[in-house]
Amino acid sequence: MKAGTTKYVILSDFNVRSNNRGTAALGYGALAFLQSKGYIDDGFEIVKIRFHRYPWSKIPKEKVSELDINGKKWKLHELSVWALERYLYRFRLHFLNTLYRRIISNVRIVAAINGGDGLTDLYGNKLLDSRLPEMKLAIESRIPFIVMPQTIGPFLDPANKERILSILGKAQKIYVRDTNFVKELEDKGLQYEVDNDLSCYMQPEPVDVEIKHPCVGVNVSGLAYSNRFGNLAGEFDCYPALMEGIVRMFQSKGCNVYIIPHSYNTESIEANNDDMEASKQFYDGLTEKEKVFFVDRNLISPQIKYLISRMDFFIGTRMHANFAAIFTGTPVFGLAYSYKFKGAFERNGIYNRVALINNLKESDISGVLSQIESAYNDDVKSKQTK
Repeated sequence: MKAGTTKYVILSDFNVRSNNRGTAALGYGALAFLQSKGYIDDGFEIVKIRFHRYPWSKIPKEKVSELDINGKKWKLHELSVWALERYLYRFRLHFLNTLYRRIISNVRIVAAINGGDGLTDLYGNKLLDSRLPEMKLAIESRIPFIVMPQTIGPFLDPANKERILSILGKAQKIYVRDTNFVKELEDKGLQYEVDNDLSCYMQPEPVDVEIKHPCVGVNVSGLAYSNRFGNLAGEFDCYPALMEGIVRMFQSKGCNVYIIPHSYNTESIEANNDDMEASKQFYDGLTEKEKVFFVDRNLISPQIKYLISRMDFFIGTRMHANFAAIFTGTPVFGLAYSYKFKGAFERNGIYNRVALINNLKESDISGVLSQIESAYNDDVKSKQTK
């Protein structure tokens, strides 16, 4: 690496190997988005930084790897840095020619992905705080930063909303993927632009899974199925019964049903949030498995997007599983646990195809099934008239 010649970009939450294929999809799409907007070009390299408190920690200074994203090669630098170096740079004490100083002085832009919906305290303050370091680093180091297309809010604590608005006020550009929070931005006089979720910019990758038509894809969320995740624990008592009702309904229509996990780790189960584990429990618990197929393979985000694109109809509880359908033109119905679903669907011209499943009662299940069936029948009729 030659100091002063390489241009770098820092992407918060950049992880194309994330358990959550939606989070990974954001990484795949982020670089294409930044290029399309003119923020970076092919000569840029990606930087991820971890700060360590103690200088004697035996950690590698720099790990360099190459990633293949959307058919392009990108170099990734993962830095392990003594925290004092950050302090020295922050106060413009540049007399030390450290690796950190050489790289950070050539970072041209910080792009905050924030998990696509991480600027909220809906999942707890700890997770919200974990989304902020790169934006704070940009502010203290005087590096321009942009907020990538995402859902902002909701906020349970008004103090959290105010501190996020304060950070957003220092951004060079704010992109949102829906209009849920635009009134708050406008009230603060902050300029924004509505754009597609970053996963829209990720190209599908074909995968050799046999698909039998007519087919319906179903995403069982480990978050909802476990009913023990963070602030949302206890809100999904009837979710397993709803999912079983969905499968039974489409079996009765002669459809092949594909259970498609979207957030999982095939080697280490993520407690209370693993779609693969939840899908396996759900599938094993079905007394009638005719025409039901469990896709228990370790697929990457572009492959899952391709698989969902092959469905005739899709029902998803993970937002980015639904985005995979939306951005490939696959008819979709969303099972929502946050207002981000409704805003995201309507932003893409899809109305009345979201059902809120928080605190769903047993007596409500038939109504949700009727909504899904009506949407499916409308799509069937639409195809017949073309």
